[in-house]
Amino acid sequence: MTPPDFFYSPNAYSLGIIEQRAITCQCCDQVRDFYYTGGLYCKAEVDTLCPWCIADGSAAEKYSGSFVSDFEGLNPGPTGLGPPMSPSSMEQVSSHTPGYASWQGDVWLGHCGEACIFLGYVGSKELAPVWAEVRDDAVASGWGEDTIQHHMHKDGDMTGYLFQCQHCGKHRLHVDAN
Repeated sequence: MTPPDFFYSPNAYSLGIIEQRAITCQCCDQVRDFYYTGGLYCKAEVDTLCPWCIADGSAAEKYSGSFVSDFEGLNPGPTGLGPPMSPSSMEQVSSHTPGYASWQGDVWLGHCGEACIFLGYVGSKELAPVWAEVRDDAVASGWGEDTIQHHMHKDGDMTGYLFQCQHCGKHRLHVDAN
């Protein structure tokens, strides 16, 4: 059976968020060939989920949980704040999309009033082609523009999380460190 795709996290498999490994899913009790490596923010101890239970929302519903720790739906920058994310896109991300691995808890970014698409983990090198688009996010992060632009590593103690607006294509950046 082909595992489900995730609109808001199209690279979940190549990034290792979901790995190919035989498990028995805690939610559906089915033996599955794919395993979600992340967590579910909930009161229960849930550590073995399949991507099917994430995609159809049954895991989030069964455990009253969310796959994202926080949403940031405002556009940063000197021109002021943008529109908040739509409740429907926030619901799709929190209940039907696997979260990504982060140091302090994954924060999902928004733009044009909707949740953005998570592209992957980035360092300074990977940001170079889109630096002009993410500069405001880097400045607003408080981690230091020079550090982010020249010294951040996607597998290091400071990591960038690259998103892209589903409507206008603008890239967004969240930065986190251990």
